[in-house]
Parts: sequence; C-alpha cells; structure tokens
Amino acid sequence: MEINQPRIDLKKQPTMSCEQCKSEIFQEIVLIKKVPKLLTGSLEDTIVPFPSYRCADCGHMNEDFRLFDETNKTNLI
Repeated sequence: MEINQPRIDLKKQPTMSCEQCKSEIFQEIVLIKKVPKLLTGSLEDTIVPFPSYRCADCGHMNEDFRLFDETNKTNLI
C-alpha cells in the first residue's frame, strides 16, 4: 500500500534571510540546557542539547530560531 506524500518543490519555497544583515547563509549551533537532578529524579544533572541556527555573516539569531524566551525563562517549544 502506497502512502500519498505531498510533493514539495523546495526550489519554489522562500529562502530565509538574517533579520539584521539579510544574509542567506546560516550556521548550525547547539543551545544547551542543564536540568537539575532534583527535577528529573536521576542521580546526576542532565544536559539537553537543542540544535538551532545563527547567521554565518553577523552571528544574529532570527526570532524563528529562538527556542526559549530567555528574558522570561519561558520554554517556547
């Protein structure tokens, strides 16, 4: 039985650009959260990686790539 998957032409999709410098080149980065052992019930603190992106030219991270609102410490995922 075949599953009908939508055919998406990625060439026709918009290319994201940096909100500050308009560059279209990004670097993959990793944000790391440390979860205290008291919250997880484990014997040790847990390190949790979250992949994201920043501009390769100016280093800016677009709002779409921000996984957490660090001003309010609120998880946006």
